[in-house]
Amino acid sequence: MKVLFIDACISVHQPSRTRYLCNRYLDKMKAEGHIIEHVDLTKCDISSLTATDILKRDQLLTKGDYDDAMFDLARQFRDAERIVIGAPFWDLSFPAVLKQYIENIMVTGITFRYGEHGIPAGLCNADKVVYIMAAGGPVHGFNFGYDYVKTVFTKMLGIKESQLICAEGLDVFGADVESILQEACKDI
Repeated sequence: MKVLFIDACISVHQPSRTRYLCNRYLDKMKAEGHIIEHVDLTKCDISSLTATDILKRDQLLTKGDYDDAMFDLARQFRDAERIVIGAPFWDLSFPAVLKQYIENIMVTGITFRYGEHGIPAGLCNADKVVYIMAAGGPVHGFNFGYDYVKTVFTKMLGIKESQLICAEGLDVFGADVESILQEACKDI
């Protein structure tokens, strides 16, 4: 299985606790013989789409030109058989670079299409999206980042299943960080 690891593990903690959880999950996948493809969003040249980008994209799509480098990330995403996202819990969501990535992979004709009556239908191959995060405080059900990813990837891109692996409360005074991380690893 081809696993695409979308790495938005920006952290002030060294090492990153989100990346620690991701590595545990990915090590398990590697041990099972799966191939991991890593997209480090902190090192990619990804930005929010501008009006110029949208115009270029629309012109290419109108011509049926899906081979442009602008669509490399979308094709890579579509072809993956499992998606793993690592992103810390920031401001009830995730780092902005992940949203920029999602903007860039949402391409009509590559990752989704509009069906009859304008309802989106996914074109992605992945069986599952696994969203892995660490949070300094308690999340209390306000995980809008995971909720957003789950909705977009399952409702628009056609990925059938989603899973959240979360370690929360890591920065609460007196927290047993190691125990919290190990408890989250049970979901792996």
